[in-house]
Amino acid sequence: MKKTPGNNTKLCGYCSGQGYFQLRLGGSETCPCCGGSGKVITC
Repeated sequence: MKKTPGNNTKLCGYCSGQGYFQLRLGGSETCPCCGGSGKVITC
């Protein structure tokens, strides 16, 4: 299998790649680790 450039980004482990958290009281909050992108930047 060939690796394509730009396909080696990993999902943010803090929010499981969703970019946000579901709050218990309803609604959602942007992930502070990835800034809502869902990809690992610096965490």
